[in-house]
Amino acid sequence: MKRTIALSLVAGVVLFVWGFISWALLPWHMMVANKFTSEAAVSQALKDNAPKTGVYYLPYSEKDHGPDQVGAFANVLPRGTDMNMGVQMATGLVIQVLSAFLVLVLFNKAKGPDYWGNVGFFALVGLAIGFVSHAPYWNWFGFPTAYVMVTITDIVIGWTLAGLVVSKLAEKKA
Repeated sequence: MKRTIALSLVAGVVLFVWGFISWALLPWHMMVANKFTSEAAVSQALKDNAPKTGVYYLPYSEKDHGPDQVGAFANVLPRGTDMNMGVQMATGLVIQVLSAFLVLVLFNKAKGPDYWGNVGFFALVGLAIGFVSHAPYWNWFGFPTAYVMVTITDIVIGWTLAGLVVSKLAEKKA
């Protein structure tokens, strides 16, 4: 168990560093996002029509969906948010470490006989995580294919990098 926890910390840091590279240094996430023509007008419309923090669907009713109806799926923060980068970074690292721990529990049960097979396990887990968490948004809410593909690719790369490191460290145990 100590080794699993130690490897979870290492994998969590790898995932965290990759997340920084992917979001802060690479342009691909912004390349698949769009900017509103008038952020001020949209912001005011949200303040006027979304009174509490939460997820909103437009149209709200399934029966109102149609080819001429504008659609949206948004998390609205009507009072804004206090971006405390330190707290958010620490929380993000904890999320990555806990995610790595769960994957390492599976890895310990399924560990293969060779390095690349083990790396492949992590890549496949990344693909499953990305696909199950983002493909439904493409299917049900019309998220753009490019956005979903970039997000899934980002997740697969992160888990593959974690797999490269963890598999090498796990080899040393044997």
